[in-house]
Amino acid sequence: MSSEYIQALKIGSGLDTNNIVDAIIDARRVTKETQLNDRIEEREVKISTFGEIKSSLSSLETNLGLYDGITGLKIDQNGTSFTASITDQGAASNFSHSLEVSSLATSQTLVFEGYSSADTALGTGSLAIAFGTWSGSSFTANGTSSTVAITSGNDTLEGIAAKVNDAAIGVTASVVMKSTGNYALVFQATTGASNAMQITVTEDNSSSSLDGLNYTTYSATTQTVAGADAALTIDGVGITRTSNTITDLIDGVTLSLTSKTTSAETVSAVFDQDTAMVAAQGFVAELNAVISSLNAQYSRGTGVGDGGNLPGDPLVRSMISQIRSIITTGITGFGASDIYLANFGVMTNRDGSISLDTDVFKANYAADPDSFNALLNSRVTTGSQLVTGTMTGDAYVAGSYAFTISGTTATIDGDSMTYDSSGEVFYISSGNAAGVRMEISGSGTNTTTYIGRSALEKLTDFTTKALAYGNDIDDRITTYNTEITDYTTTLADFEDKIASLRIQYVNQFAAMDRAVAGLDRTKETLNSMMESWKGSMSG
Repeated sequence: MSSEYIQALKIGSGLDTNNIVDAIIDARRVTKETQLNDRIEEREVKISTFGEIKSSLSSLETNLGLYDGITGLKIDQNGTSFTASITDQGAASNFSHSLEVSSLATSQTLVFEGYSSADTALGTGSLAIAFGTWSGSSFTANGTSSTVAITSGNDTLEGIAAKVNDAAIGVTASVVMKSTGNYALVFQATTGASNAMQITVTEDNSSSSLDGLNYTTYSATTQTVAGADAALTIDGVGITRTSNTITDLIDGVTLSLTSKTTSAETVSAVFDQDTAMVAAQGFVAELNAVISSLNAQYSRGTGVGDGGNLPGDPLVRSMISQIRSIITTGITGFGASDIYLANFGVMTNRDGSISLDTDVFKANYAADPDSFNALLNSRVTTGSQLVTGTMTGDAYVAGSYAFTISGTTATIDGDSMTYDSSGEVFYISSGNAAGVRMEISGSGTNTTTYIGRSALEKLTDFTTKALAYGNDIDDRITTYNTEITDYTTTLADFEDKIASLRIQYVNQFAAMDRAVAGLDRTKETLNSMMESWKGSMSG
């Protein structure tokens, strides 16, 4: 007989055993469930918070790109015969020059005409193309040459043009319909007098027409345009270049010549303080958003409930420490002395956030605008106009290094560099200057090379590593998710145990009620017997 029926019949103990069992079970269950649910909720909050941190770091990495290379330098010119643009903010500086363009660089153009259609077959063989200079009927090779094989199926005008273009040897080939039934195969070399072509044809079959592309002697009929150098003067100094795009005349600036000048034109660049300050303010604001977020989540608080979601977390502490180091450590490679963000008014506040003191910024930028590169623009500079440097990759160590050169041998920081004769370039792929390329003008000279890694690049490196596959944040999130799974399993197991325990208690109380009910019946029997005995005694 169950406790419910016993209670309904008003026999047994009379106790509400269901409520008693519920109270006992709740006393056992609530504390444990609360602990487990609190731990699950705590991990879920931490996962969400680390997700927010990842998002803020990703936004920082993206937004930092908006400020990369800004120095405040602006180009101004008063003519139209050329355009000037800053292509290397790190190398460019303020300047003013007077330019006159007397002639543009041209490409030698050879026209082989008289063919009836674009698919006229000329036969198979090869075109040996040497590059150099034509002077009258005399050709002087510059040491560069290439051979293009003409094979069956590719021996038409269009096929030959395609083979030459695919060879990527500095020749552009095309087929032109000059008039109905008169097609021409046109070869155009790279601009410059020394990049003209001499073509020697070797035929597989002497009866074919491929030898019509021979150009081993000068022909004014075939050569419709002669290769020539651009000629100009800068501040009265005569200059020639093989291309109309000139990158080595003004540091960090590309000149694109478009026409001859009728009179001298001026090009200049000046540092614009307002432009630089807006960039600095944006940079500080982006960085400050991440710093403030990290500080808020890391805070232990001063009272109950006013701390962050990750109070005292060692990973957050490490990220804050890395960012602080970037902000406060001297930046090398931008001159003889280290540069600090504080030089340009970047200040750390008492609450750990940063701000920009515009008065300090203006004063220091006006005094030394070139040093502003240390904030936003990594670069390679040297102490000589005869040596210019560029950097690829990020394996280098920022600093100043001695560059020495003797003929085709050069070292940087004492390490030997590899010489590339085609571009008068030395490069190195190991050591402190790994990735640097030094371009030489004339015979070059020994000089000091400054390799600078900007604060922006350091921060970008930090965010890239923080967000890379298998990063510490993802590891932490994975750990928390595993713990949530474990706690959820423990909670489910505990609920099963509680359910079994409740059945056990219900059965025990039911047994007690049955026992009490039995005792009640015994009591009633004894009472009846006593009443009967009393009756018999009184009679």
